Amino acid sequence: MKNAVIRFGLAAALFGLIAGAQAKAGNINVLWYTGGVASSGTYFSSYQNMVNDLVASAPGAPGGNTWNVTFWNSGARPTGDFNALVTVSPEGGWNTNPSFAPLATAAPGITLGDRIMLTGQDADWHEINGPGPGSFNGPKGFLLDAINLAGSGTGLGAVFLGGYTQTGFVLTGLTEGTTGSNDVRIPAAYASFPINTGLTSAGLSGWNTSAHDFYTITDTSKWVGINTLGASTTQFVTIVSAGSAGGDITPSPEPSTVVSAGVAVLFGIGYGWRRRKAKATA
Repeated sequence: MKNAVIRFGLAAALFGLIAGAQAKAGNINVLWYTGGVASSGTYFSSYQNMVNDLVASAPGAPGGNTWNVTFWNSGARPTGDFNALVTVSPEGGWNTNPSFAPLATAAPGITLGDRIMLTGQDADWHEINGPGPGSFNGPKGFLLDAINLAGSGTGLGAVFLGGYTQTGFVLTGLTEGTTGSNDVRIPAAYASFPINTGLTSAGLSGWNTSAHDFYTITDTSKWVGINTLGASTTQFVTIVSAGSAGGDITPSPEPSTVVSAGVAVLFGIGYGWRRRKAKATA
């Protein structure tokens, strides 16, 4: 009986720990700058519908996160506590080209965190227009992994789609160039990184056009190139902050969640001890 009581207490403690871990739910608050863009031949709602589909897909995708998205279409930056900033790509055949003026105006007052991704792929346009949302191994998975990585760090992470120079942010340690390529490759050294979960070189290529910009890294202490332009070893389609390139794509538990889990564990152990003591004195 004594062992049974102890096991019961440990089981209660384990349940509390699991419940506490699940409580974090990987919540990511995303500020998505659209610049008022509309997809070719459709209305602005097509872009919002694309983002909403990603929101619905996020809990079942790698990372298992829940996204809360605030659209920034124009005007002043929306207020709120955000984990990730995503910017619309300037590439693609938008019916209404995005305006970056509000973002460029606000950029000097925005402090970015430790997870920044720059990519020459206009994955948002291709998620709407083709290859589309049918397969994770394409624009959908690229967007889900990138935003999950950016939102899982310290401070305001960022995903700059299709280049960054138009956004008003000043970033150093790299140069940006323009290109047109359907050949995007994931180097073997980075294929297992969480940001490339579920993605292959074939899935990132053949979008017609897959890459519009590339980056040359001048300071390797700041940036790591995770996708290359074809077989190049110096021109990268996607680069990320060096310190977070291999980072997880699920946020760390909030301090309150950790405390709650700890309390649950102590409660379980204490409950088992009390039952054991009660049995001993009965």
